[in-house]
Amino acid sequence: MTLTHTPGVGDVLGGCRLERMAARGGMGVVYEATQLALGRRVAVKVISPQLADDPEFRERFVREAQVAASVHHPNIVDVYDAGEQDGVLYLVMRFVDGVDLRTVLRAEQRLAPERAVRIVTDVAGALDAAHRAGLIHRDVTPSNILLSGEGADERAALTDFGLVKHVDTQGATRTGTWFGTLAFVAPEALRDDPVDGRSDVYALGCLLHRMLTGSVPFARESDAATITAHLHDAPPRPSEARGVDPAFDAVIARALAKEPADRFATAGALALAAQAALHGERPDPAAEQTSIARDADEALTRVAAPSRDATRRGSDQGPGSDDATRVAPSFRPPAPQAPARRPAPAKARPPRRTGAFAAVAIFAALVGGALAIGVNQAVNPQTPKRPHRALPRTPVRPSLTPYRTPAYRAQVPRSWKVVADDVDRGDYSESRWRAPYPGHAELAIVYRTGSGARPDRIAAAARGRMAVDPTYSEVAFGPISLNGDTAQRWVYGVDGQARANWYINPCGTSIAVYAGSRPSEFLRWAPTFRAVTASVQPTCS
Repeated sequence: MTLTHTPGVGDVLGGCRLERMAARGGMGVVYEATQLALGRRVAVKVISPQLADDPEFRERFVREAQVAASVHHPNIVDVYDAGEQDGVLYLVMRFVDGVDLRTVLRAEQRLAPERAVRIVTDVAGALDAAHRAGLIHRDVTPSNILLSGEGADERAALTDFGLVKHVDTQGATRTGTWFGTLAFVAPEALRDDPVDGRSDVYALGCLLHRMLTGSVPFARESDAATITAHLHDAPPRPSEARGVDPAFDAVIARALAKEPADRFATAGALALAAQAALHGERPDPAAEQTSIARDADEALTRVAAPSRDATRRGSDQGPGSDDATRVAPSFRPPAPQAPARRPAPAKARPPRRTGAFAAVAIFAALVGGALAIGVNQAVNPQTPKRPHRALPRTPVRPSLTPYRTPAYRAQVPRSWKVVADDVDRGDYSESRWRAPYPGHAELAIVYRTGSGARPDRIAAAARGRMAVDPTYSEVAFGPISLNGDTAQRWVYGVDGQARANWYINPCGTSIAVYAGSRPSEFLRWAPTFRAVTASVQPTCS
């Protein structure tokens, strides 16, 4: 589509009068503007014609912006509106009275470690909130981070969430519909592998290195050499730069791991490790689990979006700079797919995700995030409606069958449907079973090897967060003897669900057993839950 008029200062676009040009970037021009209906100051991004002329981009632009507008976080630049006027695509966003990080780095080259870690912590909170909503940013770079305030009051906010890719779009993109700066692109994106939130974790690690040292981690003389370095070269040691504590070396090494499974599971976990490194320490495992609990309940239940990347020149700057080359996917028609079935929203009130999922999410860094979704589905099943058939109230006699993974042996429900069979979720592995209809119960065993996390500390952290939920009610909490070792048991109700969790770690393999059902069914399945838990035998013992 050819534009007959390019908006400029003084024009009204989307109900906003453009007052002055605030910034210009690869995706368009940003204006400071006045939203006339409300009289408030906003930022309006006018999307570049190169993007706006792409039919695929135009088709999904407003839809993706609506998804971004549903994510609210103090470190995310809110999207107020999005639309098209006279062939011009635009976004109306919260105005941030400050400067982008790219401008700061160009002036100062590198930042004090305290400031760098503070910025990473802010951006990590934004990313984890977005990942929970199913958004992958894909362009976590200095130009998309806005800074406001001064000194200890400085805050960072991540922008351009209206232009990122939602994981449910199944890769329906073509060149120009999303961008990633080559200096910050994860190896899996360059390999054309599926990507998830851990690709943003990689970019955040690159950003931390850039702020600490003054250079991007894989600065090379050409784009081809940069791509090769991302794919094959070991991460650099930031401590080689003057004034950077060697403790940051391990943080960067893990954040920039070639395989997503070897990275921090969430951006919040990276930020926590950076905070520990700031004081020359290694992060406390239990503290890391608590941090991840804020954000991992859905972030670790990945819905991978295929990336279709092809490199191309997107800047006149030399290779190795922050904005040297931007990477965009080449187009491949997506396979036909039936529309996803989405559950109808609850009529009484929205789901209480923060409270209801917190206990499982606390353990997500170690062994458990995916069950948060599973337990919720178990008590609020997303299956087609069937004729109601009441369950008997009498307890079911356990009927078990042997089950084995590299980390443990167990007896599991014989007739239950296998939902996940020792699935590698990144930082943990998961097996999960669902009771046959008309039952609404679910059980999972999750584990992480090579862990020294104490079961009582994991359970206590989860309990502390869960207890703030007004629907929380505790039945039992405390240590028990399980197969000759000390375990932690926690039985409780929350948000109309009944749950029981057991945590063990007798020999360096952390294992959790999670069980959940409707309260009316809990006693029916309790013997099965107990029998499965009692049968778990870590192979390391």
